[in-house]
Amino acid sequence: MKPSFRVIAPVVVLLLILTSLSATAGWEVTWIDKFAGDRVDFNKWTAQTQANYNNEVQCYTDDDETENRNYEVSNGTLKIIARKGQVACTGLGNQQREWTSGRLNSKDKGEFLYGRVEARIRFLELRGGTWPAFWMLENRINEQPVAGDNDNIPWPNPGAGEIDIWEWYGNNGDRYITNFFNTGNCGAEQRINYPGGAPDVNEWATYAIEWDADNIQFFMNEQVVAEHDLSNCSQYQEPMFVLINVAMGGNLGGTIDPTLDSAVMEVDYVAHCEKTDTNDWTMCNESTPVITDDDNDGVSNGNDQCPNTPSGVTVDQVGCEIVTEPLTAAPTPEAPFENVISIFSDTYSNITSVNYNPNWGQATQVEEVFIDGNKTLKYANFNYQGTDFENNIQDVSDMDFLHVDYWTHNATSLDVYVISPGPRENAYSVDVNLQSWQSVKIPLSVYTQPDLENVFQLKMTGNGTVYLDNIYFSKEATQEQNVAPEVSLAAVQSSASITSVATDAGTVTVTASIADTNTNDTHSIEWSAPDLASFNAEGDLLSFDPSDLSASEIIITATVTDTGSPALTASASITLSITQPTTTPAPPVDNGSSSGGGISSVMLLMLMGMAVIRRRRKFS
Repeated sequence: MKPSFRVIAPVVVLLLILTSLSATAGWEVTWIDKFAGDRVDFNKWTAQTQANYNNEVQCYTDDDETENRNYEVSNGTLKIIARKGQVACTGLGNQQREWTSGRLNSKDKGEFLYGRVEARIRFLELRGGTWPAFWMLENRINEQPVAGDNDNIPWPNPGAGEIDIWEWYGNNGDRYITNFFNTGNCGAEQRINYPGGAPDVNEWATYAIEWDADNIQFFMNEQVVAEHDLSNCSQYQEPMFVLINVAMGGNLGGTIDPTLDSAVMEVDYVAHCEKTDTNDWTMCNESTPVITDDDNDGVSNGNDQCPNTPSGVTVDQVGCEIVTEPLTAAPTPEAPFENVISIFSDTYSNITSVNYNPNWGQATQVEEVFIDGNKTLKYANFNYQGTDFENNIQDVSDMDFLHVDYWTHNATSLDVYVISPGPRENAYSVDVNLQSWQSVKIPLSVYTQPDLENVFQLKMTGNGTVYLDNIYFSKEATQEQNVAPEVSLAAVQSSASITSVATDAGTVTVTASIADTNTNDTHSIEWSAPDLASFNAEGDLLSFDPSDLSASEIIITATVTDTGSPALTASASITLSITQPTTTPAPPVDNGSSSGGGISSVMLLMLMGMAVIRRRRKFS
């Protein structure tokens, strides 16, 4: 059996590997319109009636019910119908237009960041002048519908970039276009040939993209027709919405065939899917499994890292709540008051005559709000915003920094300008971080254009909603000059201060006293006593036993070094004289041989003792 086992085992392993790989390549539907009803589902789509671009000649309407309707939903498909006919275009201020047509978008109703976006489409006209498309735009573009949620970015800037999944025009119908429109130079137009030429557009085909932060692939009928590297692209990192429309004429559509009076784009479905490891479905269509989403936040249970999100809460790509405003105040600044020129801060006294919301034609909505008891500037619907103190021009030339604290949950750019009359200005670009207070300390040296002696305005440009606090100019605190310490020495023996050491009076202790005007300095001490055979030194104390000293004096030195910058050193010495003990002479010995033949001292003492004894007996 061993030989057969050796043959079968690699096959089994290979099958397991292939099964594992296929299990990670599946899709689940997060949003789909199957056009199963008899009207456009305006819960999923907006009829964009105010679109007027590229010199096109049509008037876009929202008509899905009259005889001349531009949208028809029937038999499970949507028909967008362009119709020839003079009309006063309501959405364009009653301008006269030669054609009516339809343009649906899913802005604010179906927005997607990454995954697979797919539609099944055919176009039922080959004559020139038609320009149908299935495409996407980033969701902060300043186009209808504008819900006041930062929809203020002009095309094609970051926040308003474009991806064309399928774009076709009848005057060059043998091929269709995939395209990027952006400011990051990270995409390009590709023209994809139809195998059978223009007639292929009349046949049903699926067009799709698969998209993540680093790469995008374009598909037709499950074949990759174009691919682009997005790893260095500043765009396509925000949610995008879908558009389907039929334009007439214009820059690309070109001359309209005079015999043409209508053209129809038919759409079977439009869908978005996200990756899943629960199936191996390769397409995103009516048969693809729908995500299991117990908390109904648009993120499947398998990908939801916060599975119990409350209803109505805005979530990120892994289903966790996006905090949309700061819960705590900005950090309290620590710069010394005397080193600050404050424009907006509760910590400092702000300069007078500051207008935080001058009318410069901006879309930004400015409000002063309290966050955790601290007054804060809120920029909503932010595009650009000025701060004006023209009547209180500031000389900041001796300052070092402009300080700004900011908090945002959705901004992707923030540029800060310093302005002097002229106007003379240039920007500093902030590397934006989300959902926490960030303190930015901008060196004033980056502002090479303005006259820093005459600053009268600040300006910020960006997007999203931004909270701001602690806007001030500052200079570095002057570093305290280091001064050398002062040292003095004192000696003690037998608990008394001395200048002279008695060799028989016990241990001598010398103490170093240090004075230093730099109160934060610490000190090290090196002791020197060359006249001592031995001594003990610890910190600011030196001690020794003087009993074996024979010199007439000794010199003891302490060298002190501080921890300032630069480190400085001071020394002090003490000279102590040495006193030997005094010797008392012995009394002379009397040997009875003194001149004059007198009585010896011993004999005299004996006689005196006898006399005392006799007197005691006499009185007893």
